[in-house]
Amino acid sequence: MKITTRVILLFLVIIVSFTGFFYMFYTIKAKESRIYIDADSMQRRQAIDSFLALKQSQDLDITINLRSDSGLRRFVQTRYRQWASINLAPLIKNHDLDLVQVYGSDKRLLYGVADENNDFLADFVFDKTLLDSLSSKGHLTCVTKLNNQLLMLAGSIIHPASDTTPASVPEGFMIVGRIWNHTYLSDIGKSLNYTIRITKSLPREVEDTQTQFNTRIVRPLNDWLGNTIAWVIFYNVNPYLSELGLIGKQIQFGTFGFLLLFIFIQFVLLNYWITTPLKMISTSLRENEPNLVSPLTDKNNEFADIAILIKNFFRQKHDLIMQIEERIKTEIKFREAEEQTRKIFLTSPEAIIVTDLDGRILTVNEEALKLSRTENYQIFEQRIKNITDLASPDQTYLYEQLLDDLIKSGSIKNRELEISPQEGRPLPALISASVIYDANHVPNKLILIARDLSNLKSLESKLRQSQKMESIGTLAGGIAHDFNNIITIIAGYTALAAGKIDHSLAQNDLDEALKACLRAKSLIGKILTFSRQSEKTIRPCILANVIEDTIPMIRASIPTIIKIKTKLDVYHYVLADPNEIQQVLMNLASNAFHAMRPNGGTLSLTLEDTFGFELIGLSPAVDVQATYVHFKVSDTGVGISPEIMHMIFDPYFSTKAPTEGTGLGLSIVHGIISSYNGFITVQSHPGSGTAISIYLPIISEPEALPQPQEKSSFPFHPARILYVDDEPALSDLFGQALVNAGYQVTAFTDSQEAMQSFIHKPEVYDLMIADVTMPNIDGIKLATIIRSIRNLPIILYTGFCDYQIQKNADSIGINKLLNKPILPDELVAVVREVVAKSLISTK
Repeated sequence: MKITTRVILLFLVIIVSFTGFFYMFYTIKAKESRIYIDADSMQRRQAIDSFLALKQSQDLDITINLRSDSGLRRFVQTRYRQWASINLAPLIKNHDLDLVQVYGSDKRLLYGVADENNDFLADFVFDKTLLDSLSSKGHLTCVTKLNNQLLMLAGSIIHPASDTTPASVPEGFMIVGRIWNHTYLSDIGKSLNYTIRITKSLPREVEDTQTQFNTRIVRPLNDWLGNTIAWVIFYNVNPYLSELGLIGKQIQFGTFGFLLLFIFIQFVLLNYWITTPLKMISTSLRENEPNLVSPLTDKNNEFADIAILIKNFFRQKHDLIMQIEERIKTEIKFREAEEQTRKIFLTSPEAIIVTDLDGRILTVNEEALKLSRTENYQIFEQRIKNITDLASPDQTYLYEQLLDDLIKSGSIKNRELEISPQEGRPLPALISASVIYDANHVPNKLILIARDLSNLKSLESKLRQSQKMESIGTLAGGIAHDFNNIITIIAGYTALAAGKIDHSLAQNDLDEALKACLRAKSLIGKILTFSRQSEKTIRPCILANVIEDTIPMIRASIPTIIKIKTKLDVYHYVLADPNEIQQVLMNLASNAFHAMRPNGGTLSLTLEDTFGFELIGLSPAVDVQATYVHFKVSDTGVGISPEIMHMIFDPYFSTKAPTEGTGLGLSIVHGIISSYNGFITVQSHPGSGTAISIYLPIISEPEALPQPQEKSSFPFHPARILYVDDEPALSDLFGQALVNAGYQVTAFTDSQEAMQSFIHKPEVYDLMIADVTMPNIDGIKLATIIRSIRNLPIILYTGFCDYQIQKNADSIGINKLLNKPILPDELVAVVREVVAKSLISTK
């Protein structure tokens, strides 16, 4: 018999036998259980309904028996309370009631008595709707809520006569009540052998339910209007049904044991019929030994056919192995050559693209995928079909011209084109290409090699930007020089006018104008701090003082729609260059202003101290033993996107338009703070503003700081002054001031004429005053020429004093180098000092 036939017959017997058995058992047991459960449920519902009806009728019988009592009617008419106390009060204890009340025909409470444990019921008055319902029905039973408790009521009308026919207008009403509390329900449950629970919320299933072991019967409790206000639920466990279920389980376990025995027998047979032959076949295949299946070839079944096939397979396998070995040797040599070519193609640092003669792309290397900003070759193949697809629409003709020139000439070198990827900006590329010929020297393919020029172009742009930044200092110095001349003229003539006018009101106005000029002078001085190329002077300084000195310049550089709030609570010393700290503040304020355009906002500057251990995790450079000054600059601007947060300190990176910034601000700030052993952190969210925190280590207060020298008063000594300035207004202004002070002044607006005058008569002059910045011969050159002729005291002034000017002035021994704007009185005081000191040195 075939193995398949045996297996089919075996499982048919199993299926038919067990299906019939389980069907018969399940049907009989299901019907038996259902009939028993239904009968038990019906009996339980009838018993509970009868019990509830009995409880309600017992209370109702009390009212019905008393409603025709002559004494009760007389009490309703006369309202003689002693009768009620004698006859009605005992009802509470005699009938285990909680409430007895009598109402008159006007529906007012005439008498009420309650159980002493529930004395709050004595003064309770029912709603008139209850009495209306009682009047229409004659008697009723219902449930009402009272102080979170359920009160079961029974009531009847009081007849005006001895008959029991309800009158059109009853003489009164009698109501008795019983509170359904836990004790009462427990007594009922013990009587019925049920667990009783009252719920005021609607159960999920209102119907009565009965499972195999548990019974639940739900009955509504209605008020006098027929509204359900609570549910009483009866629970019970049927022990007989439990025993019935236990018997069913015993039968199931017995059946399961029989099934296991039957399966074991079938397992033994299947192992003999199927498993043993399969093991022989699998061992033969695994160990490459065809003789292991020889015993199966004599059987008249499917395993014999499989054994014959295995033997044929091993014979064919041996022949195939010999052929494969020869082919492998040939392919190895071919693969070595192909692998070498593939490595050259893939690892090339240049982008390589191979196309047909029409420019359709055949293959590309990894560098080409990077150049086109494509993740993998499949995406590249979907997006870019032709070499012209790498160009932007307005430059497609350049790629077409490239293909034409390549076909004509056979190769091209170093042609600069733009590659336009699917995302991002176009990339500049240097392309070289050549034609690939087949064995017959016929053009077959094109190969293009492209080099990304982005970094080279970026370096060129940065170099141009750096050269542009170098000119900013010179430009600022020139503008400040001219502006200083104007402020000097305004302040000088204002001071002169103030000395000539006696009118008090005019004097006050001139004083205010002079104060404004002095504020402008302070502002220009702060601007020149950034334009002068002076050496870094790191010294102990109070950071709060530097910030306060910088705030006026910040205020002048940003619009008034930006509010500036400061909170500088600490005054600690740090080791820094005040000029560089001012540069940091101006850079951060400028960035905050651009972030809050055009609607404005608030720029907050706060200063506090913090301990190093509180900053662990912010930077590896934190010294946990040190104390830091925490300077925070925050704004209410647009914030910084998380995608660019890691690039904000990169040189030349900027989100501003090309005309609005250089991209060096934050990189310079980072470099300055790092040079002071400090560190900087940034917190920002798009739309929520930016907060930049700077931490600088605090140093102890220095023992001695350079103290400003006290101004000494010098006596007046007559002197002949050579005054040189190309600005006529300044020459006139300071000439008047010096003449009024008692000096002889010879003024020139041309430095060449002044030099000729001095060369002609050098002994005529005792002192020279000149501007540094003048056409033809500047002040430094003029002073050098004069000093080569005679050691004359020299005073120079300038509107822009950078490091080089200061160095040149020191090299020729200038007595005083002043910064504009200068007031006439200041110049006169300096002249008195220089003249007096020069006389002392010559004695």
